Amino acid sequence: GRGVSVDIDPNYSGNENWGSRGGLVAADGTVILEGHTERPAQMNFAIWWDGDLLRELLDGTNIYKWNPQTSSSEVIFEGSAFNAVSNNGTKATPSLSADLFGDWREEVVFANTDSTELMIFSTTIPTDIRLPTLMHDVQYRESIAWQNVAYNQPPHPSFYLGSDTDTALTSIREWPQF
Repeated sequence: GRGVSVDIDPNYSGNENWGSRGGLVAADGTVILEGHTERPAQMNFAIWWDGDLLRELLDGTNIYKWNPQTSSSEVIFEGSAFNAVSNNGTKATPSLSADLFGDWREEVVFANTDSTELMIFSTTIPTDIRLPTLMHDVQYRESIAWQNVAYNQPPHPSFYLGSDTDTALTSIREWPQF
């Protein structure tokens, strides 16, 4: 099966983890939701899209926001409205997801239905969070490359970036491994 480890719930420190079997588990091992029907159904890709440091879930051509209060995922972007298509069958991956244009949040690239265009989508949601671009991190840049030359997986920086990250570290020199 599949599984992901990303921060989607600000009530727990670190990343939450889930896969095609079991429930939703916090980084410290706390079981948040036991059953596989209660955890997010999306487990293919993750993306920093809206204005907070929680990651959103990218599945097919949709981006979802996990709502911990209702234990449900809500669509916040629908790529099919623009004739976007995903790759790789049931894995349903984008052509690329990456911090391409520079404010630390990620863009997503899809082909159109007849494969005559590559379309780049960027969030229009404002944010007050100011961080260095993710492309400044060597591991993140390498993870962008692995999407196209190896097994297609969501990119991850070499450091933790989540709801409990201290955003006072705004200088590149203060961030780890840059």
